[in-house]
Order: sequence, then structure tokens, then C-alpha cells
Amino acid sequence: MSSRRDRHGRGMRGPLVVPAALGGVVPSPRPTRSEFFAEAVGSALARISQTCPAALDRLVVGVEDVPERQSFIENHVPLTSAQDGDEHHPAKVVLFRRPLEMRAATPQGLVILVHRTLVEQLSALTGLPVDVIDPGAEFD
Repeated sequence: MSSRRDRHGRGMRGPLVVPAALGGVVPSPRPTRSEFFAEAVGSALARISQTCPAALDRLVVGVEDVPERQSFIENHVPLTSAQDGDEHHPAKVVLFRRPLEMRAATPQGLVILVHRTLVEQLSALTGLPVDVIDPGAEFD
């Protein structure tokens, strides 16, 4: 007799070997929300660097989960924060992950929103028109 209990004569339950041990493909885990957001920011920066690399000169782009309470204006939550640079410090753009995620209905919508928001902030900082920074974009 086996030391394991076998009720109703059905035998052992569940897989005996992990599929990867037999050469099978184990699906990669889905990225977390913060990883997906970081990928969206990276793809937006890559696209902008191809179309208008001058817009990214002396610029630091950062990501934070939420803005500080002091940055709210009349109970409106900001999506980004931009700060002009000077001769000693580069310009800074900070994208706030949670407010942007809350405004996007789908993951693809989040990718588009991140790109548009970043382009608009770069346009405000550099003085370049949106059409120059991203010629193929359609902004409302």
C-alpha cells in the first residue's frame, strides 16, 4: 500500500513534472503596473529621441507614483511636473504614474497618454511646437 491516500481509485492528482523540465515553454509573468508604466515611458522617450533628439538635451525624466499634496491646484491632481533647467542643472519632467493610470481606460490608452503628456511637457519646456517633437502625433 502506498503511504499516500488514494480515494476512489483515481490515482495521483495534478502534474508530476513541471512543464519547463521537459523542454516546455513556461509563460513569462505579466509585468506589474509600475513595470508596464516604466516601459511606456521608455518607449515614449525612444520615439521622441528618433524624431527630435534636441528636445531631450539636458533633460531628466523621472517617474513617481503620486504627486505631493502641496502640488495640487484647487483640488486638481497633476499628471506631471516640469521644471526649467539652468546652466548648472538640467530640466526635469516627472510623470505621476497613478493619476495617469486612473485616466487611461486600457493599457494601450495608457501608452498613448504617457506619450502625449511627455510631448506636451517637452513642448512647454523647450518652446518647440508639438509637431516638431512628434510629427506623426495627432493632438486635440
